Amino acid sequence: MRKFAKYWRDSASLLILARDGNRVASKNNFNYKVLVFKRTEKTAFMPNSIVFPGGAVDKQDAILSWTDFFAKQGISKEKLVGLTQVGGTRPFIFENDDPNTLDRNVSLRITALREAFEELGVLLGHKQSEAGSSASGFSKAVGGFDIENWQKQVHDGEKQFVELCDELKIVPDLLNMYEWSAWLTPAMFRKRRFETAFYLVALDEQPKVRSEPHEVAEHFWDTPSGLLQAHREEKLWLAPPQYYELNRLVHMPDIDQVVQFARERSARGSTLICPVQYKCSDAAIFVFPGDDLYPQGYDYITEHGDFEKFKDLTAEQLRKQARNLHRSEHTGLHAQTLYQSIEAFNGHLSVNGDNKHLSKL
Repeated sequence: MRKFAKYWRDSASLLILARDGNRVASKNNFNYKVLVFKRTEKTAFMPNSIVFPGGAVDKQDAILSWTDFFAKQGISKEKLVGLTQVGGTRPFIFENDDPNTLDRNVSLRITALREAFEELGVLLGHKQSEAGSSASGFSKAVGGFDIENWQKQVHDGEKQFVELCDELKIVPDLLNMYEWSAWLTPAMFRKRRFETAFYLVALDEQPKVRSEPHEVAEHFWDTPSGLLQAHREEKLWLAPPQYYELNRLVHMPDIDQVVQFARERSARGSTLICPVQYKCSDAAIFVFPGDDLYPQGYDYITEHGDFEKFKDLTAEQLRKQARNLHRSEHTGLHAQTLYQSIEAFNGHLSVNGDNKHLSKL
């Protein structure tokens, strides 16, 4: 059994970016949009929230028959091994505990691609003759088949994702998707927790989207700044990881720069972000790794006993006591402010826009 398997489930999500025409990017003028969707009211986890496509890991994502499939389609073992050569911090979700399954760096990518197809009918891949890493680092959406029928069959479990790929000779585009981050639901939500690997892909044009009716209330494309503004204006509600990740992307309006950055950074690993909550007199505070208030040696399971330790202080008073900040202050469902005074881990983007390392790109 995987470590922590009884405490939470594993999942994978996909940030899908698509070029928005041929517009030249500049500050506050994005040349791309991000694909998101609103969960339905009946969704068990975070109903009505705005999220990136993704979902729970399924056994079919890690079966060894994928190895045979990739070999048959011209994807060598060496190329797949390249996906596993990641340095830096490795969250629990990437740990491999079963030699009879695919490496987690491969199978989690398959999970993210399968879920994007099930939920939104977007299949990112290539025909056999085109499979491999693209020079641009961009991915493609595959069409020219009965998408709606296949989407329903895969979603409903009538067919496995590997069967779709095998019958249609489509190679899922694992090589042009980039490890972006890893999140774990806070311990306070102990009855329904997920550790999620986030990946990023970029497309040169927006693909046609077909929303699965049971999971998707509506879908739309918007810029990072547009989504954040709609959240602040209470037109939609972004789930916390989405809010955080869009605050990273909002400082990078050029999709070509995003791909160049993500492609280079992907091999540096990810630091698991599991928020820990504190109560202040005027706000709820969620601290992230690196913050002075983040518990040392946190076990990711215990609901720490200091929740109300600062209940008589305002969020500002508490913030002024800290030297190292990496936190989110919530004064309402749609009112939250991110603070980060530390350098982003693993060469990543900072939510405060202090990204001096981007000048090297």
